[in-house]
Amino acid sequence: MTSRLSKQASRWRFDDAVMFFCAGALVLALAGLVSMLALLLQQAKPQWWPMPVYQWTQSSIENSVVGLAIYRDDSAVLIDQGALVSTEVRLLRLDRRSGDVIRSKPQSAILVQHHVEGRILGYYKALNEDVLELMSSRGEIYRYALSEVDYWYFPNQLTRTEAWSIAAKNIARFLTLGHETGAGAGGVYPALVGTVVMVFLMTVFVMPLGVLAAVYLHEFAGNGYPTRLVRAGVHNLAAIPSVIYGVFGLGLFVYGVGGELDRLFYSDSLPAPTFGEPGLMWASLTLALLTLPVVIVATEEGMSRIPRSIVEASYALGATRAETLIKLVLPLTAPAMMTGLILAIARAAGEVAPLMLVGVVEYAPTLPLKAEFPFLALDQKFMHLGHQIYDLGFQSLDSSLVQARVYATAVVLFVIVVALNALAVLLRNHLNRRYQNLLR
Repeated sequence: MTSRLSKQASRWRFDDAVMFFCAGALVLALAGLVSMLALLLQQAKPQWWPMPVYQWTQSSIENSVVGLAIYRDDSAVLIDQGALVSTEVRLLRLDRRSGDVIRSKPQSAILVQHHVEGRILGYYKALNEDVLELMSSRGEIYRYALSEVDYWYFPNQLTRTEAWSIAAKNIARFLTLGHETGAGAGGVYPALVGTVVMVFLMTVFVMPLGVLAAVYLHEFAGNGYPTRLVRAGVHNLAAIPSVIYGVFGLGLFVYGVGGELDRLFYSDSLPAPTFGEPGLMWASLTLALLTLPVVIVATEEGMSRIPRSIVEASYALGATRAETLIKLVLPLTAPAMMTGLILAIARAAGEVAPLMLVGVVEYAPTLPLKAEFPFLALDQKFMHLGHQIYDLGFQSLDSSLVQARVYATAVVLFVIVVALNALAVLLRNHLNRRYQNLLR
């Protein structure tokens, strides 16, 4: 017969196993997150960090070449020779399996970022007043005015301090420059502004609508069959593919509402549309519909966790239903609302498919901001970080040249989502501390 002590010991062993399984799941989740961020940073490193420029030789090529190794594996290395060679042969693939690939780091190697030509690689010759003179790997001499050059340096002669200084300048340049097509050129500033503005505008649309819908479902709709059916529909809407929301937004907002606004208020400009074409407002409204179920569910769950005794005590003190709702229930539900907002931001900031239909473009000449009220160009198309990643990675003529820019843009999008969520988490924690005494 099993003693009570042995039963207790086996129960402890089972509890320990459950604890270790839970801790293991947490470790795996954190390891996956850290691995993803490390991969992004490693692949984005050539965009920001001054990489060494090598001189490459192999029996399969006639002359030695100078270039950056932008990709390598056990079988081959892919070299970017810079803008001094034609586009057709700019990328050179060397077979490492032959065993005769030799590289060296010439101290005279120079990297020049030109306004028009992009990244130029060669050998430094001289600096005469305002003219920089360099030589290509084929022995040709080139001269560039310093006024036409963004920056230049000797990548194989940098100290650690100089490398960090250049990296900081490259990051600042990447965040403040516009979109360019040249390899290694351009930045994400228009897409960064467009993403942040769209997320904030989406928040303005989705939060009041989602909170009011949740309040009605929880406080006024009762618990009959129609209410249960609506709740099931709201939960199912969260699982619909985002591209369907894009098609819906294109038909309802752009062609429907926007077309009617043009016929009513801008008939003089027809057939050229004003609001009847994709733009910032329609994209924000589409994403508001996309994230609306998340906000409704989170808010209603928060309201259901409020003890009924607190509400009844408010009624007993003479407060009306509206006063109880506004001054008691909604403040106590604020942390749950912020949870819904966090989930909404996390989903909306990374969406690409619906935005391609309702307002995002590859290149927008101006920002969706203006000096006059309402300070937003609601009818203007805009750029987005997620779409820029897609465009660079899948629509570029040679994706290998812009691979580092793709990962660098992904890092910026990751940081933006984390920063927006961090602001929402801080506000939620503040509200928790403010109202937690009422729930005790």
